[in-house]
Amino acid sequence: MYTLPDYGDMIADSGRTSAYARALASRIDSSSVVLDIGTGAGILALLACRAGARKVYAVEPSDAIQVAREAAIANGFADRIDFIQAMTTAIQLPETVDGIVSDLHGTTPMFGQSLVSILDARDRLLKPGGWMIPARETMWVSLVSSQAAHDRAIAVWTTEYGFDLAAARDRASNDVYKRWLTDDELIGTPQLWATLDYRLLRAPRTSGDASWRIDHQCVVHGLAVWFDCETAPGTTFSNSPASGQRHIYGQSFLPWRAAVSLSEGDAVSVRLRADFVGDEFVWGWDTRIGGESSSADVHTARQSTWQSTMISVERLRRRAATFVPALTEEANIDRWILDLMAERLALGAIAQRVLAAFPSAFADFDAALTRVGSLSERYSK
Repeated sequence: MYTLPDYGDMIADSGRTSAYARALASRIDSSSVVLDIGTGAGILALLACRAGARKVYAVEPSDAIQVAREAAIANGFADRIDFIQAMTTAIQLPETVDGIVSDLHGTTPMFGQSLVSILDARDRLLKPGGWMIPARETMWVSLVSSQAAHDRAIAVWTTEYGFDLAAARDRASNDVYKRWLTDDELIGTPQLWATLDYRLLRAPRTSGDASWRIDHQCVVHGLAVWFDCETAPGTTFSNSPASGQRHIYGQSFLPWRAAVSLSEGDAVSVRLRADFVGDEFVWGWDTRIGGESSSADVHTARQSTWQSTMISVERLRRRAATFVPALTEEANIDRWILDLMAERLALGAIAQRVLAAFPSAFADFDAALTRVGSLSERYSK
């Protein structure tokens, strides 16, 4: 989840926000109905209203939606924006929309359930021929020479205290990091490895290949990935380190396990993929290094964020098909609460009964009511 300062940073990123504002102005007329996925503090919904939209459905699962509601009232748009606190995949609308706007990026568009939400909304909630902002995003990859980025990711696990932290270091070498890289840290020409055309994209996965022929002696520490965003035809912004623009997103740094010295004539090829698994993206980068010089023997490596996963043996044991669970007291309390909710009792009455049944679990009535309220927020409608 984003914080309020994160939303402020998004608005303050003028290159990003102005590109969205121009795209909305070019798409919207007085009859337009717009869906804003992940409205956050509401800036895109407000811009859609300012552009003349008749109706905006602003969807946001977090409590940031309250800030957006208050902003709509303060700016005179409360009668034109319907706020819905939920995931877009869980809602129905009373009408299909003329256009969809979203900014669901992390360092790339492959972030959380972003693509799942966008594709689901396109297929269920958008009129045939409707528009989408962004319309298209291109994904780029480059070799990176950045000792600082590599050290921050991996070398921190080789400490002055003399402990063996290889278990952490091995996982760290398979993770993806947010960094703001510079143009002079890029090696070779950035390669286009994927294009996300949101009108045509069928599944929340992306893969592609890239290769480079090295033309000078250099040390490479990994890969950088970023996106260029086309919010509407002729309206774009670039998140490239070489663009001269510094956006809030940063770039993805995918480290190699160790720095590699390369010489003129050496070749590097990469197979890069982002697969949606469960409720998040799993990144993989397979690298082959070889070439004409003696400094680069043929070297291959397979890395994946799957290998960075931190999960205990105990948690895995509890997920096994043969495991027979025994409920804890915490589970029994929650079951009591949910059963009483099913009887349609008020939360205060439920809290009183739970406090009487489990007196050692709660300091007082307020503590019991807090527990009941938390479950109500999660499960009631």
